[in-house]
Amino acid sequence: MKQISFCINTAVNELDNLKLLFKSLKDNLKYKKHEIIVFIDSDNEGIYEWLLTQKSEFNDLKILKNPLPICYGYARNINEMFKFASHDIVSYLQSDMVISKDYDYYLLKHIKPKTVLSSTRIEPPLHGPGPEKHTVDFGLYPDKFKYNKFQKYCNDNREDKITNYFFAPFTMYKEVWNSIGGHDTQFRRSREDSDVLNRLTLAGNEIIQTWEALVYHFTCTSSRGKDWFNPKNTKAQERVKLQEVADQIELRRFIKKWGTFSHGNPIDYFYKIDAHVNINENDINKLDAIEPYFNKVYLQDEAEIETNRDFDITANTLLNIKPKDWDTYSYLYNKANLDSFTNQPPSNTDVLVTFALSTVNPITFKNVIQNLQHIIYQTDELGEFEYLGFKVEIKEKNNIIKEKIKVINPKINPDDLYSIS
Repeated sequence: MKQISFCINTAVNELDNLKLLFKSLKDNLKYKKHEIIVFIDSDNEGIYEWLLTQKSEFNDLKILKNPLPICYGYARNINEMFKFASHDIVSYLQSDMVISKDYDYYLLKHIKPKTVLSSTRIEPPLHGPGPEKHTVDFGLYPDKFKYNKFQKYCNDNREDKITNYFFAPFTMYKEVWNSIGGHDTQFRRSREDSDVLNRLTLAGNEIIQTWEALVYHFTCTSSRGKDWFNPKNTKAQERVKLQEVADQIELRRFIKKWGTFSHGNPIDYFYKIDAHVNINENDINKLDAIEPYFNKVYLQDEAEIETNRDFDITANTLLNIKPKDWDTYSYLYNKANLDSFTNQPPSNTDVLVTFALSTVNPITFKNVIQNLQHIIYQTDELGEFEYLGFKVEIKEKNNIIKEKIKVINPKINPDDLYSIS
C-alpha cells in the first residue's frame, strides 16, 4: 500500500468546513498512515488551535501556518504544500470538500506515473448540471450537511469508469508537479487551474477522472464566501461582484500568456505577435479588449492611454491585503505585463500585425484577433500578406510554447517561511 500526502489549504471563516472534511477523513480513509498537510493561510476562528487537538486522531498530521500579514493565496500555498509533502503521491483537497468511503483506495487504484487524476465532485445545484459531475443537494452549509445520505448516495452511485476532465480535487506523483514548477503564481484568484492543465498536458501527462473516488463540494466557499449564493446577503453579493472583476483580470492574464483561452486541449504553438494600431478618440475604449492578444501594442505618437494601472487591487481587496503590505510582499508572485501599450515604433519583432482599430467589430475580433496564433501557425512562408483588412508581416516563426511548460516562481525569503507544527 502506497502512502499519500493529502494537502488541504484553509483560510478565514472555514473552520466548520474543515471540521466536516476531517470527520470524513477520519471515517473514510481505508488506510491510516497517510500524511495530512494543512496550510493555514489566514485564521480568524482558531483553526490552528483546533488542528492541534486533531494530531492524536491521525497518524501524521502536519500544520503549516502563514506568519505574514498577507495571504499567500491558493496558487502559492498549494505549491508550498507539494514542496513540503513527504510521499511520492500527493493529493490536493479543498477545505470545503467531504470525501466518501475508501477515497484513498480508489485514488491508489487509478494513479500511475505521468498521470493526473481528478476525483468526481458531487455539488448542489448552484451552477447547473454538467457532464463532469453529479448534481445533488446534500446541503449548502456544513452544519446542515446530510452526511449519512451523502455516503449512501456515493455507495450506490460509484462507477468504475474513466473520463478526461481536470479540476480539484486532483492527485499526481510529486515529480509530475515539480516538472512543470507547480502553479504560476501570477494567477491569484482564478484561471490557475486552466493554466496548470495546459502545462501538465503539454508536458505529456495523461489527464483522467475517476468516478469511483467521490467528494462533495460546497463550491466557491474559499473565493466568494460561505453565503455567496444568497441574494439577500449584501456583503456576500459585493464579494461576488469583486470576484467577477478578478475573474476578468485573470482571464486577461491567461490570454496574455497563451494567446487564447482553453481549459484542456491546449494548442502546441505560441508566437510573439506585436500590433501597430491606428486609432481615433472613439477607439480608445476598445484597446483593452485587444491588448492581451499581443506582446506589445504600438500606437501612433499622439495617442494617449492610461498606463501603469493596478491590476492587483481587486485581488488584494478580496484577500484583505493593505497597500503597504503588498508593496513589501508582492515579490512572492509572478507578474504579467498587462499594459503593453507604447508610442515607440515597432522594431525587432517576429510578427507584426498592422490595422485600424475602427475595423475591429465583434465579427472581425473573433475571426482575426482571437485566432492570430492559429493564422500564423498555418502560414508556411515568411513575408507580408493581407487578411480581412489586417496587414500581417512574419519575419520569424519562433514557436516558444516549450518555454511556457515549466514556470519559475519567485523564491520565498527565509524569514517569510511558514511555521510548521
